[in-house]
Amino acid sequence: MERKFYDKYTALKKRKLLDEGLERKREAEFKELYDAMKDWVRGLENDKEELFEKLADKEDELEKARQDFLADIRAKDSEILRLKQLLDEKTEKNNSTATKSMDQTPEAIHDNPTRISPRRKTPQSNIEAKRVQLSESNVIPHSSLEKESQEPQCSRRYTCMTGNEITECPSAHMFHLLLQSLARMKLTVDDGTERFSVSFYHEATGYSFTLTWLEKPGEWSYKLSSLGTLERIAVNWMKQDIRFSMNMCRLFFERISNIITKG
Repeated sequence: MERKFYDKYTALKKRKLLDEGLERKREAEFKELYDAMKDWVRGLENDKEELFEKLADKEDELEKARQDFLADIRAKDSEILRLKQLLDEKTEKNNSTATKSMDQTPEAIHDNPTRISPRRKTPQSNIEAKRVQLSESNVIPHSSLEKESQEPQCSRRYTCMTGNEITECPSAHMFHLLLQSLARMKLTVDDGTERFSVSFYHEATGYSFTLTWLEKPGEWSYKLSSLGTLERIAVNWMKQDIRFSMNMCRLFFERISNIITKG
């Protein structure tokens, strides 16, 4: 009987020792797993910090590119304004010169000829006399000036007026076709009494809009008529009523052209 109890006690003790060994082994495995997870989390945090740094660098680069782009636009706008001012000054100067030349009548030319003394005729005086004769022969008479003033004057509706007759004006029509070719859209000019507006229509996509010139602020007003097939790729500003200055027209049509090309 004692032997039986002893064997049972020995078996229980062995099982207890075995369970304790398994417990220690399990604790060691859990500790190893915990340490591995800590290392993994630490690595993720390091990766997160690196990504944040890269994101900050990219944001700085984007902001710098944006500032450079705006500076480039401002520089180009300034150059355009400068060239426009030079062109206006040159045009005004040419108009002033032409007006002065037209004001000089044939009578004024005849009243102030180069006088040559008949007693002393030299080769130089003969040359000057010939010049005076040539200038007198090239003077445009009043009848010719009046005839030129009756030349056809083109209206904005591609018609010309000669006296009481109205005929077509091909130069204005060709200018209209040139504008359509540059804009890659059909356009219709509405020169109303209050506001000047131009309607644009793109046949391939059905996209159409109207630009109205606002005289007081000196801006173009954009108003959408239809997006057509560009509705899926159209940006937000194309769907809204916006205003922009004359200097931004080139950029406006460039962006419109890019979107139409994608469509």
